[in-house]
Amino acid sequence: MNDLIALAEDIKNEKLKKKVVEFINDPIPKHPEIESTGITLETSPASVKRHHKYSGGLIEHTIAVTKMAVKMAEALEETYGIELNRDLLISGGILHDLMKPQNYQLKDGKFDHLSNFHLDHLTLGIAELYRRDFPLEVIKVVASHHGDHGPVSPDSIEAWLIHHSDNVDAAINDIGIRICQARAREFGIDDSQIYKIVNPLKLYEMRKKLGKDKVKEFLKEKLEIKDE
Repeated sequence: MNDLIALAEDIKNEKLKKKVVEFINDPIPKHPEIESTGITLETSPASVKRHHKYSGGLIEHTIAVTKMAVKMAEALEETYGIELNRDLLISGGILHDLMKPQNYQLKDGKFDHLSNFHLDHLTLGIAELYRRDFPLEVIKVVASHHGDHGPVSPDSIEAWLIHHSDNVDAAINDIGIRICQARAREFGIDDSQIYKIVNPLKLYEMRKKLGKDKVKEFLKEKLEIKDE
């Protein structure tokens, strides 16, 4: 949570910064039929089956998307002589998935979708941003972060950067998830045990640098798995 607020502190517009920090600290939608799921921003995954499907995954994804979008903006500015809106990138990156905890529940120790699914995170997020009087350009970035597959398509460079950063981080993390799942099947364990000891991307990096056998040795040692 502190890392997320530190990102928000880079927003220059004081009014927007205040709104974003308040949303981070109080993300529960203000609707009489919506109650907290008990899953916080700190503990929430970013999905339940694919990328960042572990506790803390949402914060990781949010930070990665925001930082990636800002870095890509810097590259575009240096190359093409344009000027992009940092406040829009940072606020859009932080807010784009902030309603995901309201879609999940802990069931038998695992994250799952709510059985009484309210609204998807995007619809709920847009509604809450309107309710909290966020600037329309920020709402448009969040509303379009699914690209051409969302309710509206991005209409600015900043919006496209958030969309593509979202996709890149999700896709790369998903590769790490699949590696973890493969090792979990091999060991006859649930992959959630692996995420408690190592980040999926760290395991992916280890496999690339050290090879699959070294990764297996590492996991066996950390998980105290004995050879039969």
